[in-house]
Amino acid sequence: MYSNMVTLQTLDTIFYEAQRQGRISFYVTTIEEEAINIASTAALTLDDLVLPQFRRTYIGVLLWRGFTLQEFANQCFGNKADYGKGRQMPIHYGSNKYNYFTVSSTIATQIPNAFGAAYSLKMDKKDACAVTYFGDGGTREVNTTTEIRF
Repeated sequence: MYSNMVTLQTLDTIFYEAQRQGRISFYVTTIEEEAINIASTAALTLDDLVLPQFRRTYIGVLLWRGFTLQEFANQCFGNKADYGKGRQMPIHYGSNKYNYFTVSSTIATQIPNAFGAAYSLKMDKKDACAVTYFGDGGTREVNTTTEIRF
C-alpha cells in the first residue's frame, strides 16, 4: 500500500508540473488523500464497480487495480493510445477492464448512477458492489440523501 501511495504522490507531482508548464491542459491532484485512494480500493475486488468523482479518490483506485503509468500518461495527453481517443478532458479516466466508470465533471451525477449499477448487480445476483466517491459539494445536492437512503 505504501508503495502505491508514494507512486500516487509522484504521479501527481509530474502531471501537475506538466499542467503548470502548459504541456497538458488540465490536472487536479489528490494531495493528502493518498491513503483513502489506496485503502478504500484494497477492500474491493476487481468485480466491484467504481464510479469516481471529479476531484478525489480516483487515480489511486486505478493505480491499485493495475492501471499503468503509461495509461495515465496516454489519457492526460489525449494521444492515440488513450482509451477515450482524446475525447475526454485530462484526468477523466475510465477503464472497462478495471470496472471503472469515466469521471464526470458535474457534481454528484455519479451517485444515482452508482445506485443504478448496484441495483443491476443485485438483480443479476452478482457477488459484487458499486462504490462511488463524492465530496462535500455532492452532499449538498437535493437528491443525494434520497439516493443514499434508497
